[in-house]
Amino acid sequence: MAEVAQTLVYPPIFPINDTRTLMLMASALGLRDKYTHAHAHRVAHYSKRLAVRVGLPMHEVMQIAMGGMLHDLGKLALSDRVFSNQRAECSEEMLQEVRNHPLIGAALLKKVACGRPITDAVLYHHERINGQGYPFGIKGNAIPLSAKIVSIADCFDAITTDRPYQKRKSRQEAFSVLLKMAGTSLAADLVALFVDEIRCNGMACHDHPPTAADTTVHAGNNLSH
Repeated sequence: MAEVAQTLVYPPIFPINDTRTLMLMASALGLRDKYTHAHAHRVAHYSKRLAVRVGLPMHEVMQIAMGGMLHDLGKLALSDRVFSNQRAECSEEMLQEVRNHPLIGAALLKKVACGRPITDAVLYHHERINGQGYPFGIKGNAIPLSAKIVSIADCFDAITTDRPYQKRKSRQEAFSVLLKMAGTSLAADLVALFVDEIRCNGMACHDHPPTAADTTVHAGNNLSH
């Protein structure tokens, strides 16, 4: 599996070392789904704050923030039937399509000469500490730090946001969910730092309503958010 990941991500085919290119990629997803676009901005915001809490150098903090912004880049390739789905349930074929989005996002980034923390966040943000994530089922220390950080930010924003299949939970309820996931799905030490950061400095703004397309994405995530 590690060999497959390396083939997908490194090295870039057409090196383009340009932050504007990355932001255009993020904006392109927003044209298909406004909720996902707003979600990406909040995940970037939370990822940056957690990376600062960890004590990483600023250049790595900014790369992790960009990884948060682009973590769902692969959803650009989701079919119209996924984006138009109105039901919480969907076929196994559609679920597999959704679960391929980390691979697709990493493949898109092959054309961009971006830092490894960005590509790691995109490719591995749905991996879980216990090995029950996707797309590779890696676990523990095999999961890159940037992906662990973005995973926590992704989960927290999903829990605290109104979506077609669930109403947002309070900050304290979200903390309880994250702490239950700590050590099994999410890195326990990073969860503790994240909870402390939010308690001290508050939450990001939630200013965009959910879309119907997000229902299918949730089904594919299968509570991994």
